[in-house]
Amino acid sequence: MTKRMADGGRAQVVATARKLFQERGFHQTAMAELSERAGISVGQIYRLFANKSEMIAAIIEDDTEAQIASMAEIRSAVAEGRMSAQEGFRTIAFDTLTAGEEALTFEILAEGFRNPAIGEGIGVFCDRYRAKLRDLIVSTNANITGDRLAAAEEMLLAILFGLGNRSLSKPQLSAEDTANYAAAMIVGMLTASCAKAD
Repeated sequence: MTKRMADGGRAQVVATARKLFQERGFHQTAMAELSERAGISVGQIYRLFANKSEMIAAIIEDDTEAQIASMAEIRSAVAEGRMSAQEGFRTIAFDTLTAGEEALTFEILAEGFRNPAIGEGIGVFCDRYRAKLRDLIVSTNANITGDRLAAAEEMLLAILFGLGNRSLSKPQLSAEDTANYAAAMIVGMLTASCAKAD
């Protein structure tokens, strides 16, 4: 099997696993169904992945690279003056709101609590994403440093996670309006006084 065939097979399995884990759940997805939907034999799948946990790790890896690339583009646009910090946060919020994989996110998080390797992968993603958020925070307010900067990073991670997983809360605003208001509020929070709480 050539590397190109292996890479193509891997991508097909990951894309199919992503859909099935979203639709059915991680533990409810049978390898036979995955094989049938992907059009790849079970044996070939096992040559690419030792188990379904490795598929989740691959999904996390692919998502991490895509998110980091997107964040780097936004950060560059802000740094070069092609986009304001608020527009950058609006873009991040809107992309988060419209990603459409909430069930998959919860499947991955649940598996992260059961499987230390998956949990570590989630942690690596968060560390890398946090670093990109830090760049945007500092571009909004260079006076935020130390513990205040760490707190701002944590708040933004929590806000973005919440925005990306809000459909069951019966949201009252469109994704567009929510992204606009969220970005304005984030910039307002970051530019306001950041006095340490007593």
